Order: sequence, then C-alpha cells, then structure tokens
Amino acid sequence: MNYIFTFANYRLWLGAVITALVLTGCGSKSPSSDEAMTARVSLAAQLADKGLFEDAADEYREALEIKGLPDKKKSNICYLLGNLYFEKTKNYEKALAFYVRANYYDAQSAVSKQITERMVTCLERIGRSLDAQNVLSNATYLAGAETRRQPGRIVAQIEGRDITMGELDAEIQKLPAEEQKKLRDDPQAKLDFLRQFINQELLYQMAERAGYKKDARLRDQVEQFEKMMMVQRIYKEKVADGSEVKPEDVQLYFKAHKDDIAKSLAKADASTSGTSAVPLSENELFEKSASGIAAMLQSQKAQEKQARLLEELMKTHKVVIYDGEFQK
Repeated sequence: MNYIFTFANYRLWLGAVITALVLTGCGSKSPSSDEAMTARVSLAAQLADKGLFEDAADEYREALEIKGLPDKKKSNICYLLGNLYFEKTKNYEKALAFYVRANYYDAQSAVSKQITERMVTCLERIGRSLDAQNVLSNATYLAGAETRRQPGRIVAQIEGRDITMGELDAEIQKLPAEEQKKLRDDPQAKLDFLRQFINQELLYQMAERAGYKKDARLRDQVEQFEKMMMVQRIYKEKVADGSEVKPEDVQLYFKAHKDDIAKSLAKADASTSGTSAVPLSENELFEKSASGIAAMLQSQKAQEKQARLLEELMKTHKVVIYDGEFQK
C-alpha cells in the first residue's frame, strides 16, 4: 500500500513533532530563579571566604541579573555586596552604591536600620559629611539627631566655611582639663590654638585631595586604631574603674610583708649608693613603699577582674580554641 504525503498528513506530522519537543522540554526542567540565585550566592560566599573578593562580587552581580528575581531578593543581594565592599575591600564608594540599591529594592527590609547606618558611615569615610548628616536627619529611627552648626561668633573662615567660637570651644573641650583651663584664661593661647586648628584643617583637606581617604591601607589603620580605642574604653569601664585599692588594704599588705619590704628596699639602696643603707623606721618604710604596694595590689585586682570578665565572655560567645592546630 502506497502512502500519499498530503498537506493534511503534513499538519498531523508537524503537530506531533511540536508536541514531542514540548514534552522533551518539560522533562528537562531548568532551575528556578530562586535555585539559580542560591547557587550564585553560595559560590560568592565561598570565594569571599578564600579572599577572592572581586570574583565573589562578580557572582553576586550575576545573581542580580537572574530574570524573575523578586525585589526583596535583589535587596538582600545588594546588601551582601555592600557588606563585601565595606568590610573586605574598604571600597566605601561601591559599598554605598549597593546599600542605596538595597534600600531602593526594599526600603522596609529587616536590615533597613543597618543599611542606613552603613550608608552614613560610607558617606563620612568618603568625606561627604553633609550628605551623611542629611541621611541621619531623614532616618525615622534617628529622629531629632540632626547635626547643627556650633553657635557663637565667627572667628575664621576656610574657603567660605565659617569657623565659630562654639566650634573652637568644642575642639578645646577634647583636650585634657589643664590645657582647657590654660586656653580659657589666656586669649593669646586660644588664638594660637585656632591657628593650629586651621593648619590641621588645611593639611587634612590637602590629604583628601591627594586621595588618601580612598587608601585601603590607611583605612585599615584607622579602623585598627578605632578598635584599640574602643577596647581601652571598655577595659577602663569594666576593669580599671573598679580596681581601686583602699588605704587599709595597703596597710594590711605592708604589715604582712614588712620584713620582706625592708630587705628589698635596703638591697635596692645599697646597689644604688654602694654603701649599707641606714635602717628606716616603720613609718618611713611605709611612706617609701606605700605607692608601690598600692600599684601592685591594683594591678593584681585588675588582672583578676579581667580574667573573670574574659572567662564569662568566652562562655557567652561559645569560644572554641583548637590548640592542636598550632602543634608541629
């Protein structure tokens, strides 16, 4: 029997081919936008962990280009990208750009407060203090925190920017108490301080124009210094401020160790003068050793407080140290 290929038969054949192609496509389902995004973000995190920050950033950008991605997901990726540039490469311009995008895609996200705080920090670190102030004043959670110009009469100008007596007084208040008193009581000393302040501002602006604000190494040094100052501050509040020694504690220690203290001082005097030291009365011995005893007791007390504090912190934060990794 001969088969005649007619137009009607052609239509049936074409329909069968199209159906087969559709069914074949359904059988090999492509990954969803969420799955593709998760894969990209996971790879970006792995690259960042190995210090390949630019490659990680590329993966995050690829994730942003995935079609059909909800704005909330885009906001999350932009936030991760911003953190990468902020924390790892210290590129605050790029970090700011992605924080702005994160806020654009989802202004009500769970991390909106952190995003705003990071935006302010970025603006400050790239020298855009006025913009940082505007962001602060527009943030609802920081209502009323606008930075106002210090009051007072104008005492100088730098490129049209007024320096007021209030601003100068604010700088003076950062000095030790003795220096503050000297500047308050001596108008000429205060004028000299103003000149020093202007010189510092001029050199600072020169450094800005030289691009030092974008120097990653310098930024890292600034952050290390900031961390050191914060550690010193918390140490003072939590350890040093509560470690004062009472006079009776010094007396008790002196009475318990009087003979040892006398021998130690006599030996020190003999090594200095080359002759035998004249024995001291008890009162003289106490007066000569009291400050040293107080310093030693205060140091011991501070060390004990610090040890207790750090032990508590390590338990709270579940710190684990793998000593075996340091054995040869």
